[in-house]
Amino acid sequence: MADFNKEICDLSENLVRQKEIDTAKAWSRLSRKIAFDLFRVKAWNTARTAAAILLPAFLLHQYVVGPMLKKSEPQEMITITSAPGMVTKAVLPDGSEVWLNALSSLTYPRRFTEKERAVRLSGEAYFKVVSDKKHRFNVETRKMTVSACGTEFNVNAYESETSHEVTLARGQVEVSSQTGSKATEALAVNEKAVLRLETGHIHVVTADPYVETAWKDGKMVFRREKLDKIVTRLSRKFGVDIRLEGDKLKEYEYTATFTDETLEDILDLLKRSAPITYSISKQRQLNNETFTRKEVIIKSR
Repeated sequence: MADFNKEICDLSENLVRQKEIDTAKAWSRLSRKIAFDLFRVKAWNTARTAAAILLPAFLLHQYVVGPMLKKSEPQEMITITSAPGMVTKAVLPDGSEVWLNALSSLTYPRRFTEKERAVRLSGEAYFKVVSDKKHRFNVETRKMTVSACGTEFNVNAYESETSHEVTLARGQVEVSSQTGSKATEALAVNEKAVLRLETGHIHVVTADPYVETAWKDGKMVFRREKLDKIVTRLSRKFGVDIRLEGDKLKEYEYTATFTDETLEDILDLLKRSAPITYSISKQRQLNNETFTRKEVIIKSR
């Protein structure tokens, strides 16, 4: 009987508790939880499907389409020039340094390609190339190509000259002719490759890098140099026209080093070493408000 009364008591308590439960509120909570779980499952499935579609597209653009578009884009080219009497220094995209002599120009891309580092030179320049064995450094002129990985060398390739020269100061370079026999020569330190433009032939001679490259430090160094070669360099340095009257003058040779001398100082020194004299014409103003270049005439005494 006691057990029966206890069971009746427990049932009564359960009934009271059940009546206290807010079924509407409980159902609302359950409905929200079910809806959230369904949304989460749908969102996961949607994200997974999108990833399956977009990931290959992203990889395709990143590693195939993107590089192809970059290759097809026209390269932005930069050209620097050096005025008469000036030496201009520049740093290339790979960190290589270049010094441009007077009346010279260098053209190069804003960024080098994945295959090579290539520049184009007209005039004279000294290159200090950052080492990179995977990407050769090529200097193109009108008639030749100078190719290296990391080295220091001088290229003299003025358009008005009958020959172009490459002098190696450090490392190794290869010099190739683009005309004639299309020969290629490898240089060692203290050697100079001379390319004859008329024939395309290259021959290698011993050279003094100091004499060939002193210009980048503001010096003009001559070692048994003929007068016609000297006046050509003076003309570029000082922006004047110099004319020799008489073929005999071309054979005069000089050995000298000039640093901060004026044109008149140098001409006076040359006059003391050989039977020559000179005159310098005044500049004339033209109709377009510009002036003619000074003209120097050198003749025998």
